[in-house]
Formats: sequence, C-alpha cells, structure tokens
Amino acid sequence: MGFALTAGFVVIELVAGLMANSLALISDAGHNLTDALALAFSWWALRIARRAPNHRKTYGYHRAGILAATINAVTLILISIYIFYEGVQRFMQPPEVQGWTVLSVACIALIINLTVAWLLHHDSKDDLNTRSAYLHIVGDAAASVGVIIAGLIEIVIGWRYADPLISMLIGLFILVSSWTIIKEATNILLEGIPDGLDMTSLVRDLMKQPNVEDVHDLHVWTIGRDYKVLSCHLIVQCECSLQDANRTVHDINHMLEEQYHIHHATLQIESESCELNQIFCANPNARN
Repeated sequence: MGFALTAGFVVIELVAGLMANSLALISDAGHNLTDALALAFSWWALRIARRAPNHRKTYGYHRAGILAATINAVTLILISIYIFYEGVQRFMQPPEVQGWTVLSVACIALIINLTVAWLLHHDSKDDLNTRSAYLHIVGDAAASVGVIIAGLIEIVIGWRYADPLISMLIGLFILVSSWTIIKEATNILLEGIPDGLDMTSLVRDLMKQPNVEDVHDLHVWTIGRDYKVLSCHLIVQCECSLQDANRTVHDINHMLEEQYHIHHATLQIESESCELNQIFCANPNARN
C-alpha cells in the first residue's frame, strides 16, 4: 500500500514541479521516487531475509536487509548532493515560482507521506532495513513541510530565494538522517560491537561466573536485525569437572540472554593459561 501511494504520486508531483518551476517540488518528487524504490527494495530484502539457512549460507540471509538499508541511504546522499547543486544555481538566478501550485501539491504530498510513515512506524523500531525506508518517508514528510513553507512565502511576500533555501535545508536534513543509517549498517557489515553493548561490563559478568578463571578470544557481532552473536574461550579451574563446566556454560548462556539479549553463543572451555598474543584477553583483576 505504501509503495502504491508513493509511486502513484511521484509523476503528479514531478509534472507540477516543472509547471510551477519549483526546485523544492522537483526535489521532493525525486525524494518520493527514491521512497518508492526504497519501499520496494526493503520489501524484497525482508522476503530474502526470511529464507532458512542452508549449506551455503549457514547464518541465513539476515544481511540482505542491511545491504538494502545501505543502498537506500546512499541514494539519499546522492539526492542531497543534487539538491545542493541545484540550490546554489538557483540562488545565483532565482526563478519565478507558482506559489499556489507548490502549496497545493505539497499539502497532498504531506498527507501521503504521513500515512505511509504511520504504516511503517511500528516495524521501524527493530529492523534497520525498515527503519531506512521509514526515514526515507519521514524525510520526505519534512521536505513537504518545507515546500509548503516555501509556497506560502512565495504567495505572501514573493521572495524568490525561499524555494532554493528550503530545498537546501531539505537536502541537509536528508544528509544527516542518511548518515546515521550508513554508520550503523557499516558497523554491522564490519562485524563491529552491537550498539549499546559495553564490552568491559560483559567481560566482568563472564568473570563472575563460577569456575571461570579468565576469558580470551571474545567476539560479539550482529548478523542482522537484532540477531547478536558471541564466541569466546573460557579458562576454567583445573579441578573443575565436566558436569561443573556444563553448568557454567548453561549459566553463562542464561546470563547472556537475560542481560545482553544474545541468544546465539559459542563457548569453548579450556584449562590452560591465557596466551599473551590473544585478540581480547580479560584482566584477571576484572573479577573484582
């Protein structure tokens, strides 16, 4: 539904922008076009992400949504650059703009964007792919508000600089919102630590577990959406029995699920000293 509403309005807004000679409307139409493409791409990525793991993709296709979010954000940045370029050109030679046409079309665009944003709002909280599409729509709603303001200024006082000025502010808003998506997506693709996770606290909680003497080769990353994964080596006391070690692993898995929302952990039990050249070693004093 969101795709149909957005795509159907693109042509109308583009034609109206050309007729009214309004960069604000034309840039908003371009943003609406990428909104439609983003919604279609996000829908496709969600379908792919639901595929079950197989012998070639053992983690499944969760990263499809992250790739879609990255591509959506990059298209927004390219649009922002174009809007800045056209805005500078129009500042040098501000054209006459048909304010009433701009105002009418922008009001319709705002209603459509708010409707689609409402449809996406709930799922955007947990899924980066859906959030990128949601930010597309929210950005376009803000752009529509800016176009409405530009149209009102043109009607009331006839200030021709309003249209390029509002357009460049729209471009700046789009640029900032796109950067947050790219930053988060890049962190996931580079298998960085999930946002909000404190590695120092995690190590301390691991060291507090019974029989655990040290922790090394600790890695935490995100596969997709809220799918966090952990792997590490645990050095246990030499006198620790196999039954005690299994109990420790069970307790750690429970702690990871409850406190860190990590539901997929691979824990290797060792009884040797931590080598100095390991990637991530805990200080034994961390137990305190």
